Amino acid sequence: MFVSAGTERFAVPAAAVIEVVPAVRLHPLAGGPRWVAGVFVFRGAVTPVLDLNQLVTGTACPDKLSARIVVVGHATDDGPAPLGLLAERVTELKPLAATGAGSARRQETDGPDLGPLVADADGMLRLPDVSRLVPAAYRSALFARRGGPAP
Repeated sequence: MFVSAGTERFAVPAAAVIEVVPAVRLHPLAGGPRWVAGVFVFRGAVTPVLDLNQLVTGTACPDKLSARIVVVGHATDDGPAPLGLLAERVTELKPLAATGAGSARRQETDGPDLGPLVADADGMLRLPDVSRLVPAAYRSALFARRGGPAP
């Protein structure tokens, strides 16, 4: 699934996508990193949302009708949990025909690993590994244990 944030494109693995939902009002997390846009309730679970625009440009995702939250399955110690990726645009679902090998990972010092850059017919794009998007230091704070609140 192709999504855009700022000037960068991402190819989120379709197998990881649970659902694409309109951008909704998010509950902010006080003291959290800027790249965490907040949380919302998805199918009964408190779900953290990462702002891809914040990670790419340093500014929050614009409040546009085209903005979407791509909900993906993220592995936690308690099993899979939903994780939202806030993007300016979700463009299409199609096979990736990469023409160049992956290189140049972009990762903030303590932030998500956005994956390697690859080339396709339309230019460069990132291939995020959903399991590496939330750094270990933030997992327990962002994902509530089943049956109870986050520590």
